[in-house]
Amino acid sequence: MKIAVTHSSDTKQKVLEAACKVFSEVGYHEGTVARICEEAGANGAAVNYHFGDKQNLYREVWNYTHRLAHEAYPLRSTREGASPEEGLRAFIRSLVLQAFDAGPAGQFARIIAFEIADPMEFLNEERMRVREDLFDLFEGIARDLVGSAVSRDDLVLCRIMVLTPSLGIGMRRFGCHAKRVPHAMFEFDPEEMVERMFRFALAGIEDLRSSIRRRDAAGEGGA
Repeated sequence: MKIAVTHSSDTKQKVLEAACKVFSEVGYHEGTVARICEEAGANGAAVNYHFGDKQNLYREVWNYTHRLAHEAYPLRSTREGASPEEGLRAFIRSLVLQAFDAGPAGQFARIIAFEIADPMEFLNEERMRVREDLFDLFEGIARDLVGSAVSRDDLVLCRIMVLTPSLGIGMRRFGCHAKRVPHAMFEFDPEEMVERMFRFALAGIEDLRSSIRRRDAAGEGGA
């Protein structure tokens, strides 16, 4: 009995890992149950037996690849007492290196690219939760960098300035029109790209901080 349970658990993990690979390569629609089971070397009924149906399997894949990505590339600095600048670098590094990773830690970035191009309605809740967590974390970093005087509009501008290029790397690499986009950016050393993007973002945030100071000073003068 114990051997049977272990075998069942092994099969479930093989199906999950196969689904991660297939969905990250061809997306939800093209990632058929038959293709996943063939990849896993499992019986055609394995998906329904272990996960209920394809949609539930996709949810499992979403959560599993999300965890793998952020274990490999944490969005938060792992150093105790890290500065806001270190927090910004860790945030950018996580998003950029996921896009460069050709292994399991990069599968979530590839699945996101498919979701942006053709979002699955049944995944709305999970997708929105990841989005909100990402935004909340970044806005906390931005507040620490810019200061308490930062407005809601300032935070949105800051978020666009940092998230658009960071996430855009994955979209360019894995998006539907990737074949039309030159891949010169992927010839860069990933860590070098992280450092350059970090410095660029930090300079933009510093400019925003200076603008807020001038705006506040003008307001005080007008009063």
